[in-house]
Amino acid sequence: MITTTELTNLSQFQELKKGDLIAVQWHRDVSKNKRLRTRFEAYKIVENKEGYEEIILQKSMNVYFNYSMFLDGQSNVKAITLISAN
Repeated sequence: MITTTELTNLSQFQELKKGDLIAVQWHRDVSKNKRLRTRFEAYKIVENKEGYEEIILQKSMNVYFNYSMFLDGQSNVKAITLISAN
């Protein structure tokens, strides 16, 4: 069974780890690759940089977000959902 959890608080972001699958809805388009841009995309987390409160989603296109800014409403991220299989 697939479960989804909307991420809305600091402890949920701190628990994310490399390989977790999240769906991100962006306020503005972000690069998917050199030619395509998107406002919604699923990513496997590359790294959770806790000291910087950043989640690295894709290194080649430099896609990341700061979850502290997201929680304060100051991010390009509109919504984030953790996707997991039980």
